[in-house]
Amino acid sequence: MSWTTSVITSATTDTEPSIIVSFDNAKYIFNLAENSNRAFTQKKAHRKSSRAFFLTQVGAQRAGGLAGMLMSSADQLLNTLNVVGPPGLTHRIASMRSYIYRDSMNVNVKEVSLSIDLTPSPPCTYQDKNIAVYSFPVLDSSISASAIIESSDPSSAEFVTETGSTKRKREPGSALKELMEADGFSAEKLEGELAQEWRKLMVNTMFPASMNRKSRDSSPKKRQRTMDNSDEPRLPEYSKNFDMYRRPRIPAAYHHQLPKFTCPWGAAPPPTLAYVVVGPSVRGKFDVEKSIELGVPKHMRSRLTRGESITVTVKEGDQTVEKVVQPLDCIGPSEVPAVLIVLDVPSPAYIPSLASTFEQSPFYAKFQSTRPEDLAEFVVRTVFHLCGDGVLEDSRYIEFLNKFPPTAHHIVSSREYGHDPVTFTTAAFNQLRLHQLDAEMFPIPHYSLESKKAFSTIPNLAANCFVMEPGLQMSVRPAGSPETGRLPAERKDLFHPAHTKPDSPELLLLSPSILQKFFEIRSKVDELALTKTAEISKGADVGIIPLGTASAVPTSSRNVSSTLIRIPSRGSILLDAGEGTYGQLARHFGPGVGDVLRDLRCIFVSHIHGDHHMGVAKILAERRRLDPPATQPLYLVSIHKLHLYLRELANIEDLGLNDPNGVVTVISDALHIKKSGDYLYHGMWRIEGAEPWTDFQRSSAAGMRLCVALGLQSFNTIDVFHQVKCYGVSIRHQDGWSIVFSADTLPTQSLVRGGHGATLLIHEATMGDDEEAMAKAKSHSTIGQAIQMGRNMKAENVLLTHFSARYPRLPPSLGVAQSPTSETGEREPVVALALDHAHLTLGSMWKLNAYLPAIQQTFADTSDEQDEEERQAALAAVP
Repeated sequence: MSWTTSVITSATTDTEPSIIVSFDNAKYIFNLAENSNRAFTQKKAHRKSSRAFFLTQVGAQRAGGLAGMLMSSADQLLNTLNVVGPPGLTHRIASMRSYIYRDSMNVNVKEVSLSIDLTPSPPCTYQDKNIAVYSFPVLDSSISASAIIESSDPSSAEFVTETGSTKRKREPGSALKELMEADGFSAEKLEGELAQEWRKLMVNTMFPASMNRKSRDSSPKKRQRTMDNSDEPRLPEYSKNFDMYRRPRIPAAYHHQLPKFTCPWGAAPPPTLAYVVVGPSVRGKFDVEKSIELGVPKHMRSRLTRGESITVTVKEGDQTVEKVVQPLDCIGPSEVPAVLIVLDVPSPAYIPSLASTFEQSPFYAKFQSTRPEDLAEFVVRTVFHLCGDGVLEDSRYIEFLNKFPPTAHHIVSSREYGHDPVTFTTAAFNQLRLHQLDAEMFPIPHYSLESKKAFSTIPNLAANCFVMEPGLQMSVRPAGSPETGRLPAERKDLFHPAHTKPDSPELLLLSPSILQKFFEIRSKVDELALTKTAEISKGADVGIIPLGTASAVPTSSRNVSSTLIRIPSRGSILLDAGEGTYGQLARHFGPGVGDVLRDLRCIFVSHIHGDHHMGVAKILAERRRLDPPATQPLYLVSIHKLHLYLRELANIEDLGLNDPNGVVTVISDALHIKKSGDYLYHGMWRIEGAEPWTDFQRSSAAGMRLCVALGLQSFNTIDVFHQVKCYGVSIRHQDGWSIVFSADTLPTQSLVRGGHGATLLIHEATMGDDEEAMAKAKSHSTIGQAIQMGRNMKAENVLLTHFSARYPRLPPSLGVAQSPTSETGEREPVVALALDHAHLTLGSMWKLNAYLPAIQQTFADTSDEQDEEERQAALAAVP
């Protein structure tokens, strides 16, 4: 049985290390940071046979991409998925309950105890027919091991079996059921094992495991939306017995705050998990000639291969005798099981804990032993070292690494010694070609093929050590050496060869027709610039940077929703932040990304669908780690569910929610453009909670402080029509310019009224005009409808975004009017197409509009490269 290991992503600007172990019938993935899902798409690495995810930590650095991978796994019709990680993992998954529901997949969550088992035979953490996985915690030196043991969750004694079930998986116990049925039940007040039971109940409700597609298709449907005579959508009244997914019989308090997860390690850096993966024991080869010599009939050979002894009748001279043939008489010795190890060492303070476990445990000591009896039991083939700053310079770690037997290959992840290549080379290559059209508007993403420090300068490092790079692959059985370029997508990296060889323009694949089009368009733009400069006066230098322009799922060309608004001398506003937004910021601004985070004054999240907010936690975590720290608060404007989700995540990882210059909670409802003076308490637009931080006056006052900080006249939310409670926003500046953001919506008059006369309308355009029925069914807009919205509100500019993955490169033709005025004599809005990483301003929208024919021509030349996997993901996704 052969098996391999591959590096999907490494420690780069926009990714963290993610490792995949592959058998013919199954895949196992170690760590899922943000952008893992998109990286699989970029590299065309299949996920359909994924069987288990293993996390070394539960913070955003290692688990930020877990939600996206859970949803995509279910959409690819996986029936069962096992997720293994440290304490807090169940809490993290349960916190996703407001935006994840997949009734076709069963998710088994296993939290590994933080107590260290030093017995000769520790229990497996996970086991199936391919692998047996053992794990142990690695603690920061400031953590008290005794405190960890005392506070470990008793339910962590369970382990995942090959069927995907756990030994202790059960329905809520009688004590919890009794509490749930009592008046005034509050899940938030639960503690200990009862709290953990509640979290598990939440996970089971999110993934009720209808085990076939037919039952999934017969699940309760969302209520049909109806339209009145004016074609304006009528909002549905939601029953308290259902939630946004129309799930019946959800537990009481399902959408209330989870019980607080108290970290056993307190304020110290969190523990990590080390994993030891033992492959299958492969029996020796059957010696056919030897079996014939022993008189074994052909039909009895299979019994020997199954390990059974047989009795044969043979002739010895003139006599016929019976002999017992043992399996070892015909079968060579079994192959020693191969071993793979994953170690996560964030800082030198973790080294003593890691080294002591291998020294003190009779079991784990075998993997660093060269004794014949130990080498006959296990053979270590690969050790992954996920090293934080300073670890590789520490002589203690080098000594520890060198203790492994010479059969081991060491693959080392380190930001100090690794490279920083572009991860999403398809998008970067598109940008590189458009860079030839306008270098300022289409900047090259920041990257480096040189390491900060040379790997060769580390003293006493073993010769069989390799720097972790994306695409690095190694055959574990049969034994091989690490090599690059074996993943199919590695041969399709057009970006790096083209950008590193500027004297070879043919690598850009720009045909003569495209070059001619570029020349013609640039000449036209130069002529238009003479008149356009005089026309634009208000807010011309306000920056608009699309960071993600895809809907529902990321693609190799586009990330999911996010747009950065930069107000000179004031600060920035982030409109939505899908998974991977921080990585997009870091690629766009390079070393200056820290200043961008300090400058960020507001994040507005429109609604609870994951593609609009799953990147917020990562941004907050990175902002919290800034040195020097931010000196101004960050106003987070969103609905109750999003704030609740982040507060639950903050139990696991510091997001700056309690810092003086940290995150200020602002409830979207309190900034509504109608200024009613209080929340609604009924229907779809009702306030969903009554916690102290939801206070109306508190949010209203914060909204006013936000306006003062950014020099705004107003910052108002506008109710729009989507499948769930959703707000657009109108941002009006004291200098006279305004930006309106639609979020996800059908065409709606509320947005027209609230955004009348906007300088810029940023509007979703999910579907092509030939898919209006589908757009209506999913509560989205078509390209034509979005443009008409701009006309109706008399917007000066319209920026289209949020394109379906049905269009991997570009959406269908826009059909934009070329005349500056319509047939009725009214001024037409300038319509532009949002592209990830385009560097725009309010004053350059006309230029992007003028570039559209050249952009369309550029992408048309590569239309045959459209990714079928992206199309299938789009069909399965729920926008």
